[in-house]
Amino acid sequence: MRVRLAVPSDAAGPLAIRSAGSLGGMDHELAAADELFVNGVRVSSRGSMPPHAAPARYGRETVADLPAGVAVPGTTAVVAYRLWYPPFMRQRGIFGDTKFAIGESSRLHLARRADHLAVLIAAGPGLALNSIILFLGFGLLILWRWAGGRELLFSSVMLISMTLFSLNTALYAVGVLAVPWWAYTLIYVLMGTLSMGSTVEFVWTVHDIRNFGMRRVYRAAWIAVYVTFVIARLSHGASPLVQWSVAAWMPLLLVYNCIQAGVNLWALVARRRNRLIAVVIISISVTAELAAFNVLTGQTIGPFYETYFGLAFFVCDFVLFLMLGQRAWQAWRAQDELRAEFEAAREVQQRLVAPAVRVPGFRMESVYAPAKQVGGDFFRVLPESDGSVLVVVGDVSGKGLKAAMTVSTIMGALRGCPSRRPAEILAYLNRVLYGQVGGFVTCCASLIELDGTMTLANAGNPAPYRNGEEMAVESGLHLGLLADVGYEETSYKIAPHDRLTFVSDGVLEATNAKGELYGFERTRAISAEPAERVAEAAQAFGQEDDITVLSVMFTPSAQGTLA
Repeated sequence: MRVRLAVPSDAAGPLAIRSAGSLGGMDHELAAADELFVNGVRVSSRGSMPPHAAPARYGRETVADLPAGVAVPGTTAVVAYRLWYPPFMRQRGIFGDTKFAIGESSRLHLARRADHLAVLIAAGPGLALNSIILFLGFGLLILWRWAGGRELLFSSVMLISMTLFSLNTALYAVGVLAVPWWAYTLIYVLMGTLSMGSTVEFVWTVHDIRNFGMRRVYRAAWIAVYVTFVIARLSHGASPLVQWSVAAWMPLLLVYNCIQAGVNLWALVARRRNRLIAVVIISISVTAELAAFNVLTGQTIGPFYETYFGLAFFVCDFVLFLMLGQRAWQAWRAQDELRAEFEAAREVQQRLVAPAVRVPGFRMESVYAPAKQVGGDFFRVLPESDGSVLVVVGDVSGKGLKAAMTVSTIMGALRGCPSRRPAEILAYLNRVLYGQVGGFVTCCASLIELDGTMTLANAGNPAPYRNGEEMAVESGLHLGLLADVGYEETSYKIAPHDRLTFVSDGVLEATNAKGELYGFERTRAISAEPAERVAEAAQAFGQEDDITVLSVMFTPSAQGTLA
């Protein structure tokens, strides 16, 4: 571009040249490289020209001081303007109304600062709304940390990323964010990708949509939008791929917004729930598409300007915050009530699975460590009137409240069992549990008499250990699987001060960070240690399941102690 400009004859002091234009409504995303010459002297430049092209932020208005003697008041100056801009900006009318004027430097700089201040004031409402949205987004993220839920997670990511996307664009447009073009584009792409991706997941989650084929199309449109965007924005040559990307970006964005609006419209009409959320997301899709085509972009009120998309997004975010925040609060209250119920269940189970009792002639130690608030392990030490003691140790498949309820059934059944013979106890428990449990139960029953006779029967539980060695006992079928099962008994002679250690499979199945099991060898090696030491070793290795350890030392000459 080459023009002739009259230099004011009344100009006093240093001169400057001012360039200004509307820039075709693309002020927020303009990037170019340019050079400005006055009477053959380069007075300003931005970015780098080809062959090493590198665009820089292109402001709507610039003022460049003229070196002394370049222009003389009362004469005509020849202004040459050289401009290069990337392919995505090669649209009709972007730079066509650029105007130049030469005048006193102080006046032109003052006018530029005044215009820049007006731009900042006009952008104030948008920056304020985005700041509020950012606060709401982090509020939802905090609520998600308390209450959990995919809706809260995706909505918080959507709000935060979209707000950072808008702030990046707005601050770059008014010149507050002074970063290279590639850094601005990187932030733009990253935040935009997060925003669109989280919106896809949020829409499918909040409306509980099962059409995964449409979601794949939705995702593909979102990915294609930003693939073409990156190619168009960061390419400097007009290759066929770049031309295709520039041409395809807007249609792909239209497809994305149409799917988003259509899915929410379907949810509004067909699902008849979350209607308000559907309406506000539809409004975002419509205003975003109108803004992309420069139709109904915004409204100026006095010195302020706000986009319709920004207003729609703010209303949407405020509605989401109120609705999802209320749901999160209700979910948190429900979890709090559930925690109270679990605490009550834990107290009840502690009474059911009480520490080992004091029995004359025996020294008892016990550790019960559920993997959750309540567990599926159980043990019972029942002294008999003849001085013998019955020891029952077992494990219900699964963990948590369901397993704990089965434990309460077993403990009640033990109180009502008419026999104290280990095989008969297991057969009785099997009949009680058959058809009443979804999984199975392992159990080992042992009767130890004062003369040292020990009788065992086992239903799939780990065999007990005596003085660090595993005892040989036939492993019968788990309880609750078949209606009528018989169990074999094995007898041993226990010497004074022999230590018997009963463990649940939570000890054997403890798993470390490498995926290694604690296993039989480690358990056998430590089984002669006190019960607390065995349990601590398994927990330190990596507790995965409920852990129970019961240690019984035969002390027929003593009155019996409890550790």
